[in-house]
Amino acid sequence: MPELYERSSRLLSRINLILAVLGACVLSGIALIIFFEVFSRTFLGVSRLWVIEVAEYGLVYLTFLGAPYLLEKNQHVTIDLIYDAVRSGPKLLLAVFNNTAGALLCLALAYAGLQVVLDQAATGVREASVMAPQKYWISLIFPGVMLLMALQFAGKLLRTIVQAKGA
Repeated sequence: MPELYERSSRLLSRINLILAVLGACVLSGIALIIFFEVFSRTFLGVSRLWVIEVAEYGLVYLTFLGAPYLLEKNQHVTIDLIYDAVRSGPKLLLAVFNNTAGALLCLALAYAGLQVVLDQAATGVREASVMAPQKYWISLIFPGVMLLMALQFAGKLLRTIVQAKGA
């Protein structure tokens, strides 16, 4: 593979790992605030309204922070029953189709997500909740992660094609 591809792939892999580590930190933070909320309610008789809301937003971010890393490591959810049952010729076609469709879908979602974030920022719309954050802060992660996943699918497509030519 060309040097530019290899360097780009390593950079993308590093970004994916950083996002996964951030996701682990978010998960740890969620666990901590839930623990302290339970402790506070049980032993101090005090409840904080923001805890559940922050945990919910954290779960949204956690999902998207881990997705590119899982896709890179082939640990995402797949339906491989058909894929494992076919021979190498159709298997190659399925891999090309899957990676092409994944890249195009993620690109479309990144574009649509960016439009939503820009619209939310321009209108200043807020969540109807206790904290009432601006909605774009919650949606902000989506377009960037979808772009990373589109690049990941494109890299997988390129590797599939190169391996098929070499075989």
